[in-house]
Parts: sequence; C-alpha cells; structure tokens
Amino acid sequence: MPGFIGNHSVFKNAPMKTRQSTLACKLITSFAANPERNPSLPAINGNIFLFDEITGKLQATLEANYLTGLRTAAASIVATEQVFFPRIQDKSKLVLGIVGTGTQGEFHAIGFMNTHAFHRIKLWNRTRSRSEKLKSKLVAMAPSSVNPEVKITVHDTAEDCCKDCDIIVTATSSSESLVFKRFLKSNVHINAIGARAIHHIEIDQDIYDHCQVFIDYWDGARAELAALKANIVGEIGEVMLEKKIIPTGGITVFQSLGMAVEDAVIARLFYTKHTLSKAEHSSSA
Repeated sequence: MPGFIGNHSVFKNAPMKTRQSTLACKLITSFAANPERNPSLPAINGNIFLFDEITGKLQATLEANYLTGLRTAAASIVATEQVFFPRIQDKSKLVLGIVGTGTQGEFHAIGFMNTHAFHRIKLWNRTRSRSEKLKSKLVAMAPSSVNPEVKITVHDTAEDCCKDCDIIVTATSSSESLVFKRFLKSNVHINAIGARAIHHIEIDQDIYDHCQVFIDYWDGARAELAALKANIVGEIGEVMLEKKIIPTGGITVFQSLGMAVEDAVIARLFYTKHTLSKAEHSSSA
C-alpha cells in the first residue's frame, strides 16, 4: 500500500517552513490461524516503511497494527464531526454503540471517549467476554477522559446494542448482515469499518436503501464498493471543503476503506515525534 503526500505538516497550525512531503508504503500479511496459536497472534500483521522523499532511502520501519487502529478511528471521528454533529442541537445525551469490540472497536471506543462527550456507550460482540474486557478498560480510563460519568453497558444482541444510539461503529469480521434498519433511530450516523473483503457486509441492504453514504476517497470506493447499491454522496474531504452538502437528518453512513496516505501521515507523525524526543534527550544529556 504505497502512499505519497506533498507539502504537509503533521502538527496543527505549524509554520509553512516546517512543511514537508512524505513517502511511505505499508506491507501487511494475513494468516487466519494466528489467533489460535499459543501464544495468540493477530491474524493481520503489518509494517509501515517510511522513506526519505528526496533520496528514497529508508528512514524507519514502524509496526503498523497499532498505527492502523489509530488512523482508522481518527478518520471515523472526523467523518462523524463533519457529517453528523452539525445536525445535532442537543449533544448532552448522545449514545454511542460499538458493534464488534475487537481491535478496531476498541480503538474507536477509546477515540470517541477522548474526543466527545457521551451519556452512554453500548458494547456488543459475538464473544461477550471481549465486550466485558473492553468495558473494564473504558471504565478505568473514564475519569481521565472527557466522559468521567459515562454509563458503559454490555449487550447480548446487536439489536440491543444499536437501539437508541445516535452514533454506531460496526467493526466486525462478519460474513452476514448484523445491523438492520429496524434497529435504528430515524436520525443516526454509522461508521462502517468491516474486516472482510466486502466492507459493507455488516450493514443490511434495507439501511443502504434509505441512507446517504460518505466515503474516504472515490478511487477506493469505485474498486471496493462496486457492488454496493447505495446513494454515495461524496468524500469526507469534499464535505470539509464545502463541496458537498450534508443532510439535515436521516441515516448517514461513513464507509471506511482506509487510505495509504493516512498510513503515510501517521508514520511521519510518529517518526517526527520520535526524532524530536531523541533530539531533546540528547540536548539535555
């Protein structure tokens, strides 16, 4: 997954003179039996190779599983901020539902916990123990998050988890639909992550028949969502640039596919923070 992004900064409001370009490539392997090994290993493992954009020389190799979780959750949070929050008047009683509490579900729950206030967070997973484990982690971190008094609950069915939710994250490896229109409020936003080749399998067609879909980039959507029967409005970037109008209500879906440039930027961010920290340590020694 090679990616290049030019003339950018990894820090907010950074001066123009600090801008740079980034060239990187993520390599992943997928071995389905890994979770059953002793000790258990992730089924998917990856590394991001960061290169000097002028010479092409390898600068660093970064473990990608953690960084992929971060950038995927961050993209969902940005999508939610752009597409959903502008149409919500009262944000004091928001309910977040996490359908699938594996790696991506955990990153999303923690990401939303640290960025936006929620009245309640609801969790569901086929294996209930994973949801219970995530609940314990979220309860422990709540006092230091923006949600010190959030109520966190574990549910026995995906339907119970989705009921009354304002924002839903679907992050499973399901090969069949898990979320149906009858589960949902009339005004709701879904961040659809998925972990299989068919990214939209978690959400039933009866939702896609009545929703507006937003994507991360058109090229990926044309390839990976070719079989999706839905109204794809446009990219989140187009919303941010005010080239697309967001709906004032109804069901919206952010169909997360992932972008190589996201991997490149987060690799650059961590590499930059590492080199700055190393320089500060050297100067104080």
